[in-house]
Amino acid sequence: MILRSVPAILRTRLVRLGGSGRILRLTPFETTTAEGRSNERFRRASLSAATSAAAKGIALVTTAVSVPLTLGYLGSDRFGVWMTLSALIALLGFTDLGIGNSLLNGVAHAAGRDDPTQIRAYLSSGIVMLLVVATAFGVLFAAIYDHVPWARMFNVGSAAALDEAGPAAAVLVVCFLIAMPAGAFQQVRLGLQQGYVNSIFVGVGNIAGLALVVWAIQMRLGLPWLVLAMAGAPLLATLVNGFALLARSPWLRPTLHDVNFAIARALLRVGLLFLVLQLAVAVAFTSNSIIIAAMIGPSAVADYAVVSKLFLIPTLLVGFALGPLWPAYREALSRGDVQWVRRTFGRSIRLSLSVAGLVSAALVVIGLPLIAVWVGTTSVQPSFGLVLAIGIWTILSAVGNAVAMLLNGAQVMRFQVVIAVLMATANILLSVVLTSRIGIAGVVWGSIIAYSVFDLVPVVFYLPRFFARLDRVSSSAPSRP
Repeated sequence: MILRSVPAILRTRLVRLGGSGRILRLTPFETTTAEGRSNERFRRASLSAATSAAAKGIALVTTAVSVPLTLGYLGSDRFGVWMTLSALIALLGFTDLGIGNSLLNGVAHAAGRDDPTQIRAYLSSGIVMLLVVATAFGVLFAAIYDHVPWARMFNVGSAAALDEAGPAAAVLVVCFLIAMPAGAFQQVRLGLQQGYVNSIFVGVGNIAGLALVVWAIQMRLGLPWLVLAMAGAPLLATLVNGFALLARSPWLRPTLHDVNFAIARALLRVGLLFLVLQLAVAVAFTSNSIIIAAMIGPSAVADYAVVSKLFLIPTLLVGFALGPLWPAYREALSRGDVQWVRRTFGRSIRLSLSVAGLVSAALVVIGLPLIAVWVGTTSVQPSFGLVLAIGIWTILSAVGNAVAMLLNGAQVMRFQVVIAVLMATANILLSVVLTSRIGIAGVVWGSIIAYSVFDLVPVVFYLPRFFARLDRVSSSAPSRP
């Protein structure tokens, strides 16, 4: 009953975040007044949160359906290649050098200044830079392709898997590299606070991908074709998304004439800071499974993974609500609307604490019997201490997510990079020490301590100075209409 009430709780908190139930509508607000702009930001954030949740649900369903289909058709060897390639997508996400996030900030800033020429310059410059990066990685991949022992890399032995491993990897990489510059249109939509449109296309792409996989299986096609179906359909959806954006807003159409080298340098500079920040966070929190496996064993990793997946529920709920605030903060700050930013940030902290706190507390109470029903007691046997630690960590990370959306929108990058690197280093050291002392829960307590000391505590001291600086800047310059 507690978990069933979660959507209602989230809806209530979203309404409170916006300050009024009136934001939950499809018709845009008039943006000639401060109140109208505030309501429009919350309206778009609410739509983006709802559609993002729906798109994530579609992705989960398509994955749940495709896994048994492909496993039965491909066999264990080729299915293993398929899953490994799917995991590589997360690593390939770093290859854009953070330019995508930098582009989002640039577009949101230009939107806050009501400068369509600069938005077009950001899009044109961003696409050119992403094309250059994608081309460079494409040339590198082509150069090493024939020298990579694909069969040994994927550790396969069947004849079909030996023949298809390399071509399947090539198909995935080509689709990803084409998607890299095409993704600039998605970032522009995010910067314009149109994330809800992206989610619609993402959902359609996932459904189309599943349909094409089913068709490829019926046609008895090989693994490269299945990879093309699953990766190519979302790519096509991304391209259609871009064409739809340009058709609706022809003033956005990128040209070489609009490429601005100063903007390109700024995109790269800020993008590299985003890249370091992403890498530090990834190293900090993906190292937990490695530490557990090395110090305790793979069975302990299973316990940790199952509990972590259970606590993805509050993490995803809070993430859906907070993610759209990033570009909204950027646009509001560009207009000098500091009071809206301050007010919204306070509400986002309360939302994070209430939703993550309530759901995590419920999961701590019912987590062990729920896991027993979910996966059985013979597969995993996590301790209550592990469940409690991950519950506490989930609440802290939700609050940190709210802070990150503000600092990302304000483009406070160097501060975030410094504390993230310190936190990642301390996290690994503490996790190793505590895991050796108290077992599997030690890796989580290492994250809790490192995150609290090197991330949340510095933020508590930094934010008052940050808002004071914003107040000084806004008082010396009139707000933009």
